[in-house]
Amino acid sequence: MESGRDCFLRYLLRGTAVSDPQTCLDENDDLRRSLGMAYFLADSHDKQDVLTFVSDTLPLLLRQLQRTTRRERIAFQGQIRGRVDWPATTKARLQNEVNPALYVCRPPLRQDNTPENQLLKFLLEAIDRLIRDLSLDMQNAELWTAVSDTHFPFSQRLAQITFHVRQALGHARLRPVETPEMVTARHLVKARASKTELYGLVAQLYDQYKVVVVDGRWLDLLPIFGRTILLPDPAVPLGDTCIQLAARGFVQARQA
Repeated sequence: MESGRDCFLRYLLRGTAVSDPQTCLDENDDLRRSLGMAYFLADSHDKQDVLTFVSDTLPLLLRQLQRTTRRERIAFQGQIRGRVDWPATTKARLQNEVNPALYVCRPPLRQDNTPENQLLKFLLEAIDRLIRDLSLDMQNAELWTAVSDTHFPFSQRLAQITFHVRQALGHARLRPVETPEMVTARHLVKARASKTELYGLVAQLYDQYKVVVVDGRWLDLLPIFGRTILLPDPAVPLGDTCIQLAARGFVQARQA
């Protein structure tokens, strides 16, 4: 039986039956989404891909998550925390039968539920969901990259990504952060303008996610085909079509 690699080489030498890749994707939404999810997760390059982000960048970012500080009036008995609100303290003491040990203070309350952290949590949950939604046929594909001389199972890379993502989602400071229903311009602007420059990489990876997975246009996939190829079993559903598109994309990317 012909392997995915043999099938790919045959299509490189003889050409493919796919005359218009974009039309092929438009006519099969399952194929378009599957390719987008798989190549977003598989993309391997020397700048910023999913695995590099979750294994290298994410641990650093979790140690310096952005916080906001606000102050609320809180009454304390016999102790002072933060600044004392003397007018409120005097009023409270009079209302409590002249209690000299009562202080109304405004301690700094730190919150992690910032737009930057919401964007991060949205992205991590999206990555985790993509891996769970990816078909077993695609998870078991051979992964070939420009940065490695040999192929290895795509499932191996997915397992590494899953480990780091779920570890981060269990982080004590990230758990209380709300996941937005959708990412807005405010999330992205805040991330790019943050004093913590690593948030800029979060915004950058989200942009890649939107372009490759959500939009899923052929021209946006092309740069990835030039450095990353996924070869599923040609005998499985959509396997042969995925290999044809990989061969077509590889040739187009190298000619660009």
